[in-house]
Amino acid sequence: MRNHVKEELEYGKIIESSATIADLDFERCSFVGGVIMQPADDPAYELVVRNVTLRKCKAGNVELYGVRFEDVTVDTLSHPKSIEFEACVCTHVVLRGKVGAVRFSAAVEDDSRAVLAPAAAKLYEGVDWALDITEAEFSDVEIWDVPGHLVKRDPETQFLVHRAAAAAADIDTLSVYAQIYAERAAEAPYETSVLAAPKRSKSFREILDAFRELRDLGIAE
Repeated sequence: MRNHVKEELEYGKIIESSATIADLDFERCSFVGGVIMQPADDPAYELVVRNVTLRKCKAGNVELYGVRFEDVTVDTLSHPKSIEFEACVCTHVVLRGKVGAVRFSAAVEDDSRAVLAPAAAKLYEGVDWALDITEAEFSDVEIWDVPGHLVKRDPETQFLVHRAAAAAADIDTLSVYAQIYAERAAEAPYETSVLAAPKRSKSFREILDAFRELRDLGIAE
């Protein structure tokens, strides 16, 4: 394990079809920013970040695409914008503490999604759990591209939503926030997704009430 404490790391780019970034521990470090991404859509997912820990770090703009994350822990991360995990796959990834805005999404381009989405789904078949957000405090969060049943969550503020139930819901009877999330869940790539109320958002209470509304209707649990 290579340890970094109170270091400032320059902007870096890792654009590789096959590479492994592993065995790193960062504490109170500052990342100017960077890119970790596949140059072309490779269903093998051989661009891997493994056994990496960040504690009380800061980051600039970060771009992540087509990365396989394994045994990664992020404990408190300050960053100016949303960190988006686009078309990424997670195994034993822990987010805890104040982590700002985070989004897990499928590839934006249709052709890319057609290649990577089935490959990601196949990889998740052999995973016991993908993501642990039980102690995470988000300012904003979307987790549409991780199977909900593989996410460890706080049942008081983070809910499992079922795609089929969301698709069958009478949208017109729901509150505004509940409508938005039900419609998104109905289009999610996996049968279940997780809805997490962002504790650090000004809209936390309204969003939490909407999730409880979906739970009371049997759309979420």
